[in-house]
Amino acid sequence: MDPNKIEQLRLRLIKDSNIGIHGILDSQATRYYQDDDDGDLRPPFFRDVDRIVHSKAYARYIDKTQVFFDIINANITHRSLHVIIVSRVVRQIGRVLKLNTDLCEAIALAHDIGHSPYGHVGEEILDKISHKHNLAKFMHNAQSIRWLAYLEKRFPKKPAKGLNLTLQTLDGVLCHDGEINEIELKPKKVNGKSWEDHFKEYEDCFNENKIKRIPMSYEGIAVRFADSISYIGRDIEDAILLKFIKRKEIPENCKRILGDTNRKIIKTLIMDLLTFSLDNDTIGYSEEIFEALKALKRFNYEKIYNRRDLLIDKTSQISFKEELAKKFELIFEISLKDLEEENYNSPIFKDHVEYIDDANYSTYYKALKNRNELPLIVRDFIAGMSDKYFLEVHERYRKRH
Repeated sequence: MDPNKIEQLRLRLIKDSNIGIHGILDSQATRYYQDDDDGDLRPPFFRDVDRIVHSKAYARYIDKTQVFFDIINANITHRSLHVIIVSRVVRQIGRVLKLNTDLCEAIALAHDIGHSPYGHVGEEILDKISHKHNLAKFMHNAQSIRWLAYLEKRFPKKPAKGLNLTLQTLDGVLCHDGEINEIELKPKKVNGKSWEDHFKEYEDCFNENKIKRIPMSYEGIAVRFADSISYIGRDIEDAILLKFIKRKEIPENCKRILGDTNRKIIKTLIMDLLTFSLDNDTIGYSEEIFEALKALKRFNYEKIYNRRDLLIDKTSQISFKEELAKKFELIFEISLKDLEEENYNSPIFKDHVEYIDDANYSTYYKALKNRNELPLIVRDFIAGMSDKYFLEVHERYRKRH
């Protein structure tokens, strides 16, 4: 195509003029190494979205549960639906606040890619196993970056593997934590972060969270709020559908202020956030809405999340969490043994190492083996599993054991 024609088309597609003073401009997008993008008309954050949704790690969302595990019910929220809901919510927020909605979408769709099977319960178990094997702390935020920037193989001949996403997208993923309660928030640095800042925060994730990670962009902050907005009411609806709780159990003050259905809760939270943030330099809630949201989160933990983890298996008389921990430990031990014995026909080689490594196993398996870090490969393997695949591998290993 004629270069002049390409440039004309680029100019027509420029969307910086639609982005307000708090948004990240497409022209500000920063990659670790320059892409060969001649003739590519897509804006940089739009390309990030495409790379994310075509990655193998993204495909595994489909069989990862959100809150309720090992339940055959097509109406229950899975991780794949959750990230789409977050994406929809943050695009609504970004549209009104004149943020870069492509960047909002990229962060939203990638933010949970590092989740292990069985959600936050699995994350806690995998973290405990990590310490037993002298590994650094396990956090799904950092594991998301590990998949997106190190383990995926879009550019195998470049200095770094991974998808070569923009700094702004990776920062938003690393700093997305929707479990933290904040009434309002604004970017940490006026002039943004450097790659050095990002690497420092990433490494710190393995060092017991000494740095308070705050996104470099309003888009990243919007995703952080959208995460909570997306799951708080949806988890209640799932719990009611499964007869885990009753709607009348929702605290009266929460029902009065936020509503008693997911639709009402989402609408109330979004409208309050937009009203508060529209003419402000922070994104956040009014005090009344924020206090009601904190109370609703406490209710969810008390009546849903904590109770789910303590369900007793009547045949063994141990809790669900204890039973699950045994499964994680069995998979970890046998997978580690297969690596040590170079059992190339084992699941960890066939379904993990061969996907990531080169033909001679030298850039991943042998490199980590030479550094006595084989447990890290096992952790990557387990963290990348869907719930369904986790159970399949456990059944195969249980028979071996």
